[in-house]
Amino acid sequence: MPQKVSVIIPYNIDRGWLRDAVNSVKAQSYPHIELIMSQSKNRVGHNLNRGIEKASGDFIKYLCDDDLLTSDSIADSLQAFAENPDAGFIHGRAINFWPDGKVAEYIPKYTLPTAHQMLINNELHGGTLMYRREVFSKFGGFSENLWTGEEYEFNLRIMAGGVQLAYCDAVLYRYRRHHLQKSLGNMSREYQARRKEAIQAIRDLHRNKIMALTTSTI
Repeated sequence: MPQKVSVIIPYNIDRGWLRDAVNSVKAQSYPHIELIMSQSKNRVGHNLNRGIEKASGDFIKYLCDDDLLTSDSIADSLQAFAENPDAGFIHGRAINFWPDGKVAEYIPKYTLPTAHQMLINNELHGGTLMYRREVFSKFGGFSENLWTGEEYEFNLRIMAGGVQLAYCDAVLYRYRRHHLQKSLGNMSREYQARRKEAIQAIRDLHRNKIMALTTSTI
Protein backbone atom coordinates (compact mmCIF):
# COMPACT_ATOMS: atom_id res chain seq x y z
CA MET A 1 0.00 0.00 0.00
CA PRO A 2 1.41 3.45 -0.89
CA GLN A 3 2.46 5.66 1.98
CA LYS A 4 0.07 8.50 2.70
CA VAL A 5 1.16 11.98 3.74
CA SER A 6 -1.15 14.27 5.69
CA VAL A 7 -0.54 17.95 5.00
CA ILE A 8 -2.13 20.24 7.58
CA ILE A 9 -2.79 23.92 6.93
CA PRO A 10 -3.56 25.67 10.26
CA TYR A 11 -5.07 29.14 10.04
CA ASN A 12 -7.33 31.67 11.70
CA ILE A 13 -8.52 33.73 8.71
CA ASP A 14 -7.65 33.78 5.04
CA ARG A 15 -5.03 36.51 4.74
CA GLY A 16 -5.15 36.34 0.95
CA TRP A 17 -2.73 33.50 0.20
CA LEU A 18 -4.68 30.44 1.32
CA ARG A 19 -5.71 29.38 -2.18
CA ASP A 20 -2.09 29.50 -3.34
CA ALA A 21 -1.05 27.30 -0.40
CA VAL A 22 -3.79 24.77 -1.20
CA ASN A 23 -2.88 24.74 -4.87
CA SER A 24 0.76 24.02 -4.02
CA VAL A 25 -0.42 20.86 -2.24
CA LYS A 26 -2.64 19.84 -5.15
CA ALA A 27 0.29 20.34 -7.54
CA GLN A 28 2.54 17.81 -5.77
CA SER A 29 4.23 15.21 -7.93
CA TYR A 30 3.49 12.62 -5.23
CA PRO A 31 -0.20 11.64 -5.41
CA HIS A 32 -1.03 10.02 -2.07
CA ILE A 33 -1.73 13.13 -0.03
CA GLU A 34 -4.45 14.00 2.46
CA LEU A 35 -5.02 17.74 2.83
CA ILE A 36 -6.48 18.89 6.15
CA MET A 37 -7.62 22.47 6.70
CA SER A 38 -7.63 23.26 10.41
CA GLN A 39 -9.24 26.60 11.20
CA SER A 40 -10.19 28.25 14.47
CA LYS A 41 -9.53 31.48 16.35
CA ASN A 42 -7.09 29.62 18.61
CA ARG A 43 -3.30 29.55 18.47
CA VAL A 44 -1.29 27.67 15.88
CA GLY A 45 -0.53 24.78 18.24
CA HIS A 46 -4.24 24.18 18.81
CA ASN A 47 -5.05 24.18 15.11
CA LEU A 48 -2.13 21.89 14.30
CA ASN A 49 -3.14 19.40 16.97
CA ARG A 50 -6.74 19.29 15.79
CA GLY A 51 -5.43 18.58 12.31
CA ILE A 52 -3.12 15.83 13.57
CA GLU A 53 -6.06 14.21 15.37
CA LYS A 54 -7.91 13.99 12.03
CA ALA A 55 -4.89 12.86 10.03
CA SER A 56 -4.69 9.29 8.73
CA GLY A 57 -1.33 9.58 6.98
CA ASP A 58 1.88 7.74 7.73
CA PHE A 59 3.70 11.07 7.72
CA ILE A 60 2.67 14.52 8.93
CA LYS A 61 3.64 17.85 7.39
CA TYR A 62 2.30 21.32 8.09
CA LEU A 63 2.06 24.20 5.65
CA CYS A 64 1.45 27.78 6.76
CA ASP A 65 -1.41 29.47 4.92
CA ASP A 66 0.89 32.15 3.47
CA ASP A 67 3.59 29.77 2.18
CA LEU A 68 4.01 27.22 -0.60
CA LEU A 69 5.36 23.71 -1.08
CA THR A 70 7.73 23.12 -3.96
CA SER A 71 6.28 20.68 -6.50
CA ASP A 72 8.48 17.75 -5.38
CA SER A 73 8.45 18.60 -1.68
CA ILE A 74 6.56 15.49 -0.59
CA ALA A 75 8.36 13.15 -2.99
CA ASP A 76 11.78 14.42 -1.97
CA SER A 77 10.92 14.20 1.73
CA LEU A 78 9.74 10.61 1.41
CA GLN A 79 12.94 9.73 -0.43
CA ALA A 80 14.93 11.13 2.49
CA PHE A 81 12.94 8.94 4.89
CA ALA A 82 13.53 5.90 2.67
CA GLU A 83 17.27 6.58 2.78
CA ASN A 84 17.17 7.15 6.56
CA PRO A 85 14.76 4.54 7.98
CA ASP A 86 15.69 5.32 11.59
CA ALA A 87 14.87 9.01 11.28
CA GLY A 88 11.74 10.32 12.96
CA PHE A 89 11.76 13.64 11.13
CA ILE A 90 13.55 15.38 8.27
CA HIS A 91 14.36 18.91 7.19
CA GLY A 92 15.80 20.55 4.08
CA ARG A 93 16.40 23.78 2.19
CA ALA A 94 13.91 26.56 1.50
CA ILE A 95 13.43 29.61 -0.69
CA ASN A 96 12.50 32.89 1.02
CA PHE A 97 10.65 35.28 -1.28
CA TRP A 98 9.44 38.88 -0.96
CA PRO A 99 6.64 40.92 -2.60
CA ASP A 100 9.18 42.89 -4.64
CA GLY A 101 10.42 39.73 -6.36
CA LYS A 102 13.54 39.24 -4.27
CA VAL A 103 14.40 35.62 -3.47
CA ALA A 104 17.05 34.05 -1.25
CA GLU A 105 17.79 30.40 -0.60
CA TYR A 106 17.87 29.22 3.00
CA ILE A 107 20.63 26.66 3.51
CA PRO A 108 20.91 25.33 7.08
CA LYS A 109 24.22 25.87 8.84
CA TYR A 110 24.16 22.25 10.02
CA THR A 111 22.52 19.46 8.05
CA LEU A 112 22.38 17.29 11.17
CA PRO A 113 22.41 19.60 14.19
CA THR A 114 22.66 17.92 17.55
CA ALA A 115 20.20 18.61 20.34
CA HIS A 116 22.94 20.67 22.01
CA GLN A 117 23.33 22.82 18.89
CA MET A 118 19.57 23.21 18.62
CA LEU A 119 19.49 24.43 22.19
CA ILE A 120 21.77 27.30 21.19
CA ASN A 121 19.93 28.19 18.00
CA ASN A 122 17.02 26.82 15.97
CA GLU A 123 18.90 25.44 12.97
CA LEU A 124 15.85 24.00 11.15
CA HIS A 125 13.59 25.83 8.73
CA GLY A 126 10.19 24.89 10.15
CA GLY A 127 8.40 24.78 6.82
CA THR A 128 10.71 22.07 5.48
CA LEU A 129 9.96 19.62 8.28
CA MET A 130 8.11 16.34 7.91
CA TYR A 131 7.49 13.86 10.73
CA ARG A 132 6.64 10.20 11.03
CA ARG A 133 3.20 9.86 12.55
CA GLU A 134 4.46 7.75 15.45
CA VAL A 135 6.51 10.69 16.74
CA PHE A 136 3.25 12.41 17.70
CA SER A 137 1.85 9.20 19.16
CA LYS A 138 4.85 8.98 21.50
CA PHE A 139 5.48 12.63 22.36
CA GLY A 140 2.09 14.25 21.97
CA GLY A 141 1.43 17.30 19.84
CA PHE A 142 2.54 20.90 19.67
CA SER A 143 2.21 23.10 22.72
CA GLU A 144 -1.09 24.96 22.71
CA ASN A 145 0.14 27.51 25.26
CA LEU A 146 2.87 29.06 23.13
CA TRP A 147 2.30 32.09 20.92
CA THR A 148 5.61 31.61 19.08
CA GLY A 149 8.26 28.91 18.63
CA GLU A 150 5.79 25.99 18.58
CA GLU A 151 7.81 23.81 16.22
CA TYR A 152 11.08 24.76 17.95
CA GLU A 153 9.73 23.56 21.30
CA PHE A 154 8.43 20.34 19.76
CA ASN A 155 11.72 19.61 18.00
CA LEU A 156 13.73 20.16 21.19
CA ARG A 157 11.32 17.88 23.05
CA ILE A 158 11.59 14.99 20.61
CA MET A 159 15.35 15.33 20.15
CA ALA A 160 15.76 15.26 23.93
CA GLY A 161 13.73 12.05 23.78
CA GLY A 162 16.10 10.45 21.26
CA VAL A 163 14.26 11.00 17.97
CA GLN A 164 16.70 11.04 15.07
CA LEU A 165 16.84 13.78 12.46
CA ALA A 166 17.75 13.37 8.77
CA TYR A 167 18.49 15.88 6.04
CA CYS A 168 16.87 16.15 2.62
CA ASP A 169 19.23 17.88 0.21
CA ALA A 170 16.49 19.62 -1.77
CA VAL A 171 14.43 22.79 -1.69
CA LEU A 172 11.19 21.74 0.01
CA TYR A 173 9.44 24.99 0.85
CA ARG A 174 8.78 28.53 -0.35
CA TYR A 175 8.60 30.93 2.59
CA ARG A 176 6.74 34.17 1.98
CA ARG A 177 8.23 37.23 3.69
CA HIS A 178 5.70 39.96 4.49
CA HIS A 179 4.73 42.41 7.21
CA LEU A 180 2.00 40.16 8.67
CA GLN A 181 4.39 37.35 9.59
CA LYS A 182 4.27 36.35 13.23
CA SER A 183 8.00 35.86 13.66
CA LEU A 184 9.62 38.29 11.22
CA GLY A 185 6.81 40.62 10.20
CA ASN A 186 7.08 42.88 13.22
CA MET A 187 10.67 43.98 13.70
CA SER A 188 10.02 46.54 16.41
CA ARG A 189 12.41 46.39 19.35
CA GLU A 190 9.61 45.73 21.84
CA TYR A 191 8.08 42.86 19.85
CA GLN A 192 11.38 41.16 19.10
CA ALA A 193 12.44 41.46 22.75
CA ARG A 194 9.19 39.75 23.79
CA ARG A 195 9.75 37.02 21.22
CA LYS A 196 13.35 36.53 22.34
CA GLU A 197 12.13 36.08 25.91
CA ALA A 198 9.60 33.47 24.79
CA ILE A 199 12.23 31.52 22.86
CA GLN A 200 14.58 31.61 25.84
CA ALA A 201 11.83 30.17 28.02
CA ILE A 202 11.54 27.27 25.56
CA ARG A 203 15.28 26.63 25.81
CA ASP A 204 15.18 26.75 29.60
CA LEU A 205 12.32 24.23 29.61
CA HIS A 206 14.43 21.57 27.87
CA ARG A 207 17.95 22.59 28.88
CA ASN A 208 18.51 20.13 31.73
CA LYS A 209 17.39 17.08 29.79
CA ILE A 210 19.38 17.98 26.70
CA MET A 211 22.52 18.82 28.66
CA ALA A 212 22.24 15.45 30.38
CA LEU A 213 22.41 13.56 27.08
CA THR A 214 25.45 11.30 27.03
CA THR A 215 25.97 11.58 23.27
CA SER A 216 26.62 14.64 21.15
CA THR A 217 24.64 13.32 18.20
CA ILE A 218 20.89 12.57 18.20
